[in-house]
Amino acid sequence: MDSNLAQGREMARIVTEPFRDTQGKEAALPVVARIFLVAGIAGSLAGVVVTILTASFLWIGLGIAGLIACVALYVLFDALAEIIILLKKIAGLPFKGAISGMKEGTISICSDCGSLVYADNVKCPNCNADFEPKAASGDRGE
Repeated sequence: MDSNLAQGREMARIVTEPFRDTQGKEAALPVVARIFLVAGIAGSLAGVVVTILTASFLWIGLGIAGLIACVALYVLFDALAEIIILLKKIAGLPFKGAISGMKEGTISICSDCGSLVYADNVKCPNCNADFEPKAASGDRGE
């Protein structure tokens, strides 16, 4: 702390910035999408095992084809969930979830170097700048 004052620099502070991120989907569709993804992985692994047991490469090809189909279904169901939320929002209907890239919140960054920090840090882990002390929790001079 004294090194910053000795160099004539003022102390760095944690800056709170707002952000939006609304990655949300209809409740059931992402679950179904994950089930398809797991089924595709299990099918491809089963294809490998059956190929080893039977010495026929047909099964590994079927397992890979099943994996590709299930990954495509995973993407499709995720997209369908997003479309339903967007349509509900456009129609003014209530919806549960959020639209991709629209969530809101705050992040903490160092005012000297711009790297992400925790709100309770006393020093920047990137540039080692000392942060201004926070006001006591009962004293909110806002």
